[in-house]
Amino acid sequence: MKVLVIGTGAVGCAVAIAAADAGMETAVLARTKTAEYIRNHGLKRTGIFGEKEISPERIAVYEDYDQIPSGFDYVAVASKTMANSSVADALASHRDILGSNGRIVLFQNGWGNDEPYLVHFPASQVFNARVITGFERTEPGITKVTVHTAPILLGSLHGESIKELEPLANAINDSGIPSETSDQLEEALWAKMLYNTTLNPLGAILDMSYGELAATEHIVDIMNDLIKETFAVIDAAGYKTFWKTPKEYMDVFYGKLVPDTVAHRASTLQDIEKRQKTEIDTLNGCVQKLGRKYGVKTPTHDMIVEMIKGIEDIRC
Repeated sequence: MKVLVIGTGAVGCAVAIAAADAGMETAVLARTKTAEYIRNHGLKRTGIFGEKEISPERIAVYEDYDQIPSGFDYVAVASKTMANSSVADALASHRDILGSNGRIVLFQNGWGNDEPYLVHFPASQVFNARVITGFERTEPGITKVTVHTAPILLGSLHGESIKELEPLANAINDSGIPSETSDQLEEALWAKMLYNTTLNPLGAILDMSYGELAATEHIVDIMNDLIKETFAVIDAAGYKTFWKTPKEYMDVFYGKLVPDTVAHRASTLQDIEKRQKTEIDTLNGCVQKLGRKYGVKTPTHDMIVEMIKGIEDIRC
């Protein structure tokens, strides 16, 4: 099988390593500096699931869509969500990369990431992944698994068959990172939205790990308000997740999810430290947008969005 990974940050490198480790024909689309590093050194994964290295000759590296050959079974998109419109347009302009049977799988934070792809491709070719494992890119081509609380899930938000995703899910799982397919991806992605919108930008604003955020009742009060507002939006929009009430989720959140990821540093914080724009618009900004659409007030999310955008204005 052939796998193309678009976006060679921490998650993208991990997916490429898993695919190559499984014997799949693996390629990456990378920027010049990262492309040069991978050509010379290959890819490496470190962290809690052990080390894996992929030598340079096992990875094809491209810097432009015009260079990419045809016939990939999977295109794993792990770029920042802000790039989705341009990635979708580029793939639509180079349809032979996927052909009629290839599948796009979005390994990204947030909700609504599939929308730009569905403009060009049928739902039978557009899939999502729920990633709640923590990754950090320590160097170009090197990713570190920092924390883990649940398997990576691959599935469809549109009722499509997920059987064809099993080889990719198995490859990730066999590389040492728990992964499987799921027919409850909507529930899983909103579970991740609850987790991410509560912890990720707040960790960036306060420069705290997830464990530190939960260590004081003052910050816990803010997080509880974020959770309650997200549940109100889920209910108003008619979406689904695994818990019926904020209280049910909070029991899992404070009892398992935060303890499992106590040392994690938010990806939003990592973006700001690199002076890069964040994914706030597909995280708390998405909850804010849906709240306005369905008449739900989201004052805590509104505050978080404005604070992150203010930090971006100064530092990014």
